[in-house]
Amino acid sequence: MAYYAKLGPDNIVLRVDAVDNEICTTPDGDESDELAINHLIQVSGEDGTWIKCSYNTRLGKRCDEFGRPTEEPGLRANWPGGKCDPENGNVWYYNEEYDIFHRIKPSNRDSWTLNTTTGDWEPPYLCPEVTREQVESNISYVWSEESYQLDNNNGWILTSPESSVE
Repeated sequence: MAYYAKLGPDNIVLRVDAVDNEICTTPDGDESDELAINHLIQVSGEDGTWIKCSYNTRLGKRCDEFGRPTEEPGLRANWPGGKCDPENGNVWYYNEEYDIFHRIKPSNRDSWTLNTTTGDWEPPYLCPEVTREQVESNISYVWSEESYQLDNNNGWILTSPESSVE
């Protein structure tokens, strides 16, 4: 099975469509994006742009049959799967400049940068480790862009179930 992301305005991924290998394979046995996309246009009745993606790609790596990352590079950084659902944060974007799929930059994360290999948004510095006692007490770190903007050494804030940080 071959998979293609259907792009909408601003390269937002609207959905991922599957094409049977028999449909997109040439008589020489090569997979053809042109055959696949022509099929998708014919079946959907929609013109537009489809970009090949891989179900087995996560954070820039190809995954094995159990979903574990291998050392092989993946196709276009990520599988842009799932229905486009902005209200629940499931919005994927195709970045032409880097030829990768990545999620839209999270809100309140102005200081985060896109890792163009993994297609993941990264904070200016790593989240501190939590202790066993903190885990047992449901204490964790959350990112506070406001705190980071006030003092770029203070982006990660400890929080507990009783407190809330936005």
